[in-house]
Amino acid sequence: MVLAAGAQAGSELVQYGAIGIIAFLALLAVRVLFARVTAAADLERQRADRYEEELRKLNADIQERYLTTLSEATRAISAALADHQRDVKR
Repeated sequence: MVLAAGAQAGSELVQYGAIGIIAFLALLAVRVLFARVTAAADLERQRADRYEEELRKLNADIQERYLTTLSEATRAISAALADHQRDVKR
């Protein structure tokens, strides 16, 4: 009887031990997957930050070109108006 109870207790421990190992492996797998997803999100965030900085530089370059072009156009229009007024006075 004592041997039967000991054998039954041993099989229960093995059974719960197997479930515990499976649960531990499942938790480990979830942790590894979470780490991968987190690392991928960090890489995407860094990439987005680099692209945002590049876009900011391109926008500044375009604004500078617009200002230069507008300045030249304003000078050209002023010169044309001055020439026209000179021609009208003659």
